[in-house]
Amino acid sequence: MGDRANFGFKQSNGETIVLYGHWAGHGMLERLADAVEAARSRWGDESYATRIAVSHLVGEQWQDTTGWGLSVNNILDNEHKIPLIDWNTQTFSLHEEAPWSESTEYKVRGMQDEPMFTMTLDSFINKYSRVNA
Repeated sequence: MGDRANFGFKQSNGETIVLYGHWAGHGMLERLADAVEAARSRWGDESYATRIAVSHLVGEQWQDTTGWGLSVNNILDNEHKIPLIDWNTQTFSLHEEAPWSESTEYKVRGMQDEPMFTMTLDSFINKYSRVNA
């Protein structure tokens, strides 16, 4: 049992860092928007922006041995649409799950390549952030 969600952070080398949260599904877009806002001053530096956003999402649970995981180019157990942050283009997109397989059919295993929709990071924050409410 859980409320499993994944958050993707696309890097300029084409790899995607994926944060998995076992209980992260409820309010996931609001929490992600708050995390992206927290990283605003480093949007031009993907390594720092990703670390800030991931830290913000994990919060006080860093020392827990369960609940959160990291992978590269792999969606882990999932129950929601998959948000993807692209620091280079400063966009947010939402993706459907894809059948997970050992093949490299998709750029990120378990996630459709084509987004359902895309918006700028500013638009995403304006629509979903609780900090700016």
